[in-house]
Amino acid sequence: MPQIDGLRCVAILSVMLYHVQGYVVVKSGLAGESALHLLFAQGHYGVPLFFALSGYIITCQFLGPRPVELQRYFIRRITRLEPPYVISLLLVFIAKLWLLDLTFPDFFPHLLASLVYLHNVIFATHSEVNGVAWSLEIEWQFYLLAPLALAGALRMRGVGREIMLWLLILLGGLAHAHAREFGPRFGLSLLHYFGFFVAGAWVALHEAVDRRVSVSWRFDALGFITIVATLFALVSESRGLIALPALTALIVFCALRGPYLRRVLGWWPIHCIGAMCYTIYLYHFFVVSISGRLYASAFGWSASPDISLASFALLTVPIVLAACLLPYLLIERPFMVWRPGKNRLVDAYSVQPA
Repeated sequence: MPQIDGLRCVAILSVMLYHVQGYVVVKSGLAGESALHLLFAQGHYGVPLFFALSGYIITCQFLGPRPVELQRYFIRRITRLEPPYVISLLLVFIAKLWLLDLTFPDFFPHLLASLVYLHNVIFATHSEVNGVAWSLEIEWQFYLLAPLALAGALRMRGVGREIMLWLLILLGGLAHAHAREFGPRFGLSLLHYFGFFVAGAWVALHEAVDRRVSVSWRFDALGFITIVATLFALVSESRGLIALPALTALIVFCALRGPYLRRVLGWWPIHCIGAMCYTIYLYHFFVVSISGRLYASAFGWSASPDISLASFALLTVPIVLAACLLPYLLIERPFMVWRPGKNRLVDAYSVQPA
């Protein structure tokens, strides 16, 4: 679905700009308090948006005419996501041992915990190998629980299911807003973000039931209003965070129903970047770091925080996209095409993109 990949593009660019902003502030020593810095600093919202899209995609798989076989469901998740993830962890692990002052006995437990998606649980911190892996551990918690949760949701019908889903979305907003009160392990768990997964599931279930609602510019208007409201919610922090899962549900819904939103998100450069989001997510932070060192040595950091941020972002984003193209084609895409039992992995390397 081009629009879903388009939203993935929005999510990954948001995360990338969030890390770009943080890098500039840390390395340049310039305090970022301008509107541009404030905007980029809200890019962490890209991760909850990814969670909502996962909720939508997984739910759609359970809405087909034939019942989902759990064995095939889990095999697909493992063969699609696990190989690129493991390869990235091993590459980063070797690179950090080689370049940084780390010892194998101290660093290896972090690799093992990350490989089995338990670093959040064991260490209560982001992965020492690849910091962005924390969100992938939460994704896997959802993948494991989704079949059971969706089986219960599909047994319900009509208004009762709508009420239940929206209660869970609102409850998820409360959990998201007050996560700090429950400690770091709660903040790095599905409990902190479940409202976003439910938001995506609601969109999928609503689309499956109410197909009579046509594409309309009214959804474009509602989508624009919701995007502005989301920015205000992010800036207002604790008070606005409660509404984020509900606002995210509306963003995804309007992206599928608004003709102009559909056109923008479905534009081929945007949805092509979105298709690469997994590879970009795994490697972008390291490319940003390398680009930052090159930028600092070539140009130096400007006295203006805005100029430093804008120029570094304009330079770095294309470099990240270009640098991630090769690992996407060589590592991720073959596992997107490969279907165990239906074709061979080696044949997936010869399949041309659609």
